[in-house]
Amino acid sequence: MAHNGGRFGAALKKPWLGASIVCLFIIWISLWALQWNPVTKLADVTHDIVAPTTKTTVFPQTPTFPPFSSRENETAIEDRPLIVYAFFESANARINLKFFIAHALHDAADFLFIFNGETEAMSLLPNATNIRYVHRANDCYDLGSYAAVLVQDDLYKQYNRFIMMNASIRGPFIPYWSDGCWSDRYLSKVTDSVKLVGMTINCIPINHIQSMILATDRIGLEILLFPTEAQIETFRDSLPPYPYVPANHPAYNVPQLEHPGINSCPNEYWHAVSVEVHASALIKAAGYKIDAMMAAFHKSETYEEECEGDMSSPDVLYENSYWGTNIHPFDTIFAKSNRGTNAKVLKTLTEWTDGRGYSSYDVCQSSLSR
Repeated sequence: MAHNGGRFGAALKKPWLGASIVCLFIIWISLWALQWNPVTKLADVTHDIVAPTTKTTVFPQTPTFPPFSSRENETAIEDRPLIVYAFFESANARINLKFFIAHALHDAADFLFIFNGETEAMSLLPNATNIRYVHRANDCYDLGSYAAVLVQDDLYKQYNRFIMMNASIRGPFIPYWSDGCWSDRYLSKVTDSVKLVGMTINCIPINHIQSMILATDRIGLEILLFPTEAQIETFRDSLPPYPYVPANHPAYNVPQLEHPGINSCPNEYWHAVSVEVHASALIKAAGYKIDAMMAAFHKSETYEEECEGDMSSPDVLYENSYWGTNIHPFDTIFAKSNRGTNAKVLKTLTEWTDGRGYSSYDVCQSSLSR
């Protein structure tokens, strides 16, 4: 037999009193829940660096950069690199991004994708604790966007090694016999004396590492972001007389650099080219060397001196401009894919790498698992 004794039984006999007790109970439960999920905390949920989602992010006005999940509890800087990938929507860039996601991602680095302009390509990213993205307005070109993201909230200070790259290249292309990790191959060339490494070097208008992929460390990055007055003075003194090339040369359009380093926001194409062209000279002005993956750069100890100011020296990324041939993707690990150069080889290696099922997860070992 049911028992209705005590205060609870009395409340049931008086409906208005029972309803009051139920309401008070609901209010108490709500207040208790708010201490775990207060409304005032909701504004903190949305960040500009976020895990992959299918929803397009609104362009940030004052972006903030919370740490990667894999680094949240770290108190000391580790040797884990940060790989920054800049993307602007185009058919070619979309193909390269998909290839990069399929074959270049791994657990041994943190990956930060910068999506510039209108795109929903972030929906392609896998959901992983070491993968984040920023969606921003399409300004400042690639080098300027790297700087804007890296200096925000001192993000770059969480890392000692960096790779900055864009979606104009496709890769990695690794021979079957190699068990090397693509990012290690680039970062291993950054040494005590070498602070900027890329795929290729262009001699015109002055010697410079081309910027579609750049590897450096904290020292090199801080030179590019915050050059000292002494470095700037040495840099300016080291440059040849301007203009660097004759007026009938295409590179004549490259202006003098207004703000040494990459920490600026060029709004015109040739000003952005000037930032790229002068970055290598700034590194050398600080007393360091540059290096390139292309084999031709190492055919002579005096390669830089030989090509400096050589008006007959072509941009090696164009068709048949690499000493009468084309740079092979196995030479530089990545291939420039938006110029039509070496198209048959690029198409074939793309198909073969896809068919092989190559994955950097298999060869790039995380320091956390060692």
